[in-house]
Amino acid sequence: MTTYPVAIHRSQDLVNPDNGSAFRAFVRQALSAPMLSAEEEHRLASQYRDENDLEAAHKLVHAYLRLVLKIAREYGNYHLHLPDLVQEGTVGLMHAVKKFDPCHGNRLAAYAAWWIRAAIHEFILNSWRMVKIATTQLKRQLFFKLRQAKESPLPLNWDEAEELARKFGTDAATILEVDGRMSGADTSLNQSVMGEDEGEIIDLIPDHRPNQELVSMDQERTRKMRLMIRQGLDRLNPRERMILSQRFLTEKPTTLDTLATTFSISRERVRQIEKRALEKLKEFFQTIPGSRDLVQEMA
Repeated sequence: MTTYPVAIHRSQDLVNPDNGSAFRAFVRQALSAPMLSAEEEHRLASQYRDENDLEAAHKLVHAYLRLVLKIAREYGNYHLHLPDLVQEGTVGLMHAVKKFDPCHGNRLAAYAAWWIRAAIHEFILNSWRMVKIATTQLKRQLFFKLRQAKESPLPLNWDEAEELARKFGTDAATILEVDGRMSGADTSLNQSVMGEDEGEIIDLIPDHRPNQELVSMDQERTRKMRLMIRQGLDRLNPRERMILSQRFLTEKPTTLDTLATTFSISRERVRQIEKRALEKLKEFFQTIPGSRDLVQEMA
């Protein structure tokens, strides 16, 4: 978690969205704060960077509060509270002051604008929907570009999506996905369904989870099959047991030719031993009560 000087935190208190008078005070202060010349800005930034002068940092933040307010107002069409946008933008400004290096010859305003927008963008993306609408960097960028480029609030058609895809260097499917998420409102799964049968939306969503009763039955059937096979193999001689194990109980069955080489017998002889061993197993399985279905599954 990023920490900021106490002096910088004083400006954050002014944008508490729960306090309307505090926000009005912030606006007045932002509009009345004196603008800094390039020399004054360089001096204050150097004092903060080289001497950890918190008062210098405080002056830099307050000098650019109007920039935060200006940028925050650009996002008014996202239907979020302006004080919230300003608060997030102010955090971005604080971070910019903390990172700003006056020796590079740039003005703080140009540097801070990126940080302010980044903080506001993050807040909008996290607040826009209960389910995140932008899961990749490309989709995050498209979210803001599409809102600026669209001429109508209606969903895009395929031709419009292809045109925007060429403009933004992506594909129409991605454009339509982001546009669909932007256009769709959050709906409660507990919302009532209008119709003959009363119920909620959640009742209409199919449950694809496995039936626990069936899962339990399958597990018990598998356990019994493994026990039967183990007991049946114990009744075979070592060569029969090895041949069946290598032919049927391994991920990659061993070929008859390989087993013939292993036991120094012919391929046909291996096949005969395998057939006889299977018959012995089948005879044993038939002596176990209630094993008929299991034998059929193993056949």
